[in-house]
Amino acid sequence: MTAPDAVLLIHGFAGTPHDVRPASDALEQNGIPNRAITLPGHDTTPREMKNSDMEQWLDAARSGFAALTKEYANVAVVGFSMGGALSLIVASENPVCRLVMLNPYFRVRPRWYYFGQPEAWARRLDSILGYVKKPRVGFINDREGKKRYGAYPQYRFIPTKCVRHLVEIGRLAMECVPKVTADTLWFHSTGDDVADFAFSRSAFGRIPSKQKQFIELSRSNHIVLYDYDASDVVDRVIDFLVEESPAV
Repeated sequence: MTAPDAVLLIHGFAGTPHDVRPASDALEQNGIPNRAITLPGHDTTPREMKNSDMEQWLDAARSGFAALTKEYANVAVVGFSMGGALSLIVASENPVCRLVMLNPYFRVRPRWYYFGQPEAWARRLDSILGYVKKPRVGFINDREGKKRYGAYPQYRFIPTKCVRHLVEIGRLAMECVPKVTADTLWFHSTGDDVADFAFSRSAFGRIPSKQKQFIELSRSNHIVLYDYDASDVVDRVIDFLVEESPAV
């Protein structure tokens, strides 16, 4: 398959394009045109995020891909966390050249002390609690990486209403899995404290792509491009995207 002419990058829930900045920078250094979109309500304020929803996020992902295809014949998509779910949905609907998944979200990693799924708690709390507190910087094992990531502006609180939309994005992405045929490179941290590794591994097993590879990351947490495996992940992503016919 022909190598991509351009790459669309999609960040995670309550995140910003800085989530995927290391990959975007590497693409620039290798002369590969790319565009990291900002999802509606993100990189603003929690109050503004509360006015956004899954339809707007989906529309932004679809529009971002459509805009690039007007300029370039072959477009690849790279998605992190919820951005991975959005990327998979886009790949199920369009002739995506290649797909890269970085710790994609389908559901939150279950823990015994949650006493049920966190998504279910968010639905219950939505009517009585408008926002929930988010760690200012977290889910990165590497201290230096955490400092680099923490240098970017971040939300302190997340609208509980938006968590419901996050759940729906994960559900829809799982439904779209059997429609993905693009060559796929899929990463997931075994110690991911946010996105469920087992669910992600199951989703990968169900995509019918002829060329696909799943890579387990043992040292990193959720925000992988700022963690211990970042350099290796970025190198693998670039190799995958620049090879004329990737042997994944």
